[in-house]
Amino acid sequence: MRNILLFLLFFIFIAPSFAHHKIYSPRVKKGELALEWRGHFDIDSRSNKNKYHHHVLEAEYSWTNYWQSEIEVHLRDKDDNTFRWFQTEFQNQFQIIDKETWAAALYFSYNWVREKGEADAIEYKILLEKNLFGFTNIANIVFENEFGSKAKGSTEFKISYLSMSSKPIYKGIKMGFGGISNLGQLDNFNSPGRQKHQIGPGFKKSFHLTDNIEYDFFIAPLIGLTNESADRTLLWNMELEF
Repeated sequence: MRNILLFLLFFIFIAPSFAHHKIYSPRVKKGELALEWRGHFDIDSRSNKNKYHHHVLEAEYSWTNYWQSEIEVHLRDKDDNTFRWFQTEFQNQFQIIDKETWAAALYFSYNWVREKGEADAIEYKILLEKNLFGFTNIANIVFENEFGSKAKGSTEFKISYLSMSSKPIYKGIKMGFGGISNLGQLDNFNSPGRQKHQIGPGFKKSFHLTDNIEYDFFIAPLIGLTNESADRTLLWNMELEF
């Protein structure tokens, strides 16, 4: 098992890949309630991609020390310059390994899409975390399937990772590095130029508002590595934990 984990971490660091919006830690803590606003804003030389923005409102609760549920509302800007609610996700996460230095979990999501002509989807993730060399390293391996009469293609494959320093670099600010990749369909990967890859640094700061409420702020400026990716993306995540 140790050799497998080291291989995965090696693969992640040599194949930069952040997947959509959030990189999920596999760790679950019973009774934890969180409210979150996250999203991204694209800056691109192409007018049809420039200034595209996507927002997610999320509530999550941990029922036990291994089971967590979440609901997400997604809003986005469309080509016709309308900003609207287009998708709702219902998620469950099950932690299967909880060690001091590493953890693993399975994640399942049903994505209900409100847009005409677009199919609903089921998403599966393998969540991995390993503390190594003073960093918390998180990897998400993502599989997504559309279903129903509107479904197109086969299983979509994505990888995301984030390595965050365990100790602050300045006044409680932690720094890390991460990326996202969309490689295409499992049975027919896109050519490298048609894949989506973005990488960049990330910065996190936590504040204790009260003894029982913590506010976390994360921001990451990403750059695109392929023509299919946005040239630059500003990604953020704001979370209240109770």
